[in-house]
Amino acid sequence: MALFQAEQRVLDAQLQAEYYRTRIAFCEEVLKAGIEQVSDQRKGQREAVTHDLRPSLKLTTSQ
Repeated sequence: MALFQAEQRVLDAQLQAEYYRTRIAFCEEVLKAGIEQVSDQRKGQREAVTHDLRPSLKLTTSQ
């Protein structure tokens, strides 16, 4: 059980480190480009991901 808890703490620490890396990168981008450009860029990326997540449905008739 102690090993499982230690592994979970390591995974949590890695996740938290990645979160803060992402936040720092975002803040640096805002400082360089301004919030409007960063916001527009991220909005475009989010829309592209949304389209990728919605696979087109193909209806077929089974006979």
